[in-house]
Amino acid sequence: GQGKTLVAIGSWAQSDVNIRLSIDWRALGIDPSKAVLTAPEVRDFQQASRFGPNDPIPVPKGKGWLLIIETH
Repeated sequence: GQGKTLVAIGSWAQSDVNIRLSIDWRALGIDPSKAVLTAPEVRDFQQASRFGPNDPIPVPKGKGWLLIIETH
């Protein structure tokens, strides 16, 4: 929906990594100064987590995240 975007990320790296997303805020129509990335809890997949738009996101090897980018 308007002002809300779902992003899926995954890692096939040989070890755990930290990533930073490069986001085209204008294309999303989201103000980065008010943005938050939320990972909803998904049983047997991911714990609920929250990240700022410039925070490193830890991605364990062979795993990933479903993130909702929105304004808060």
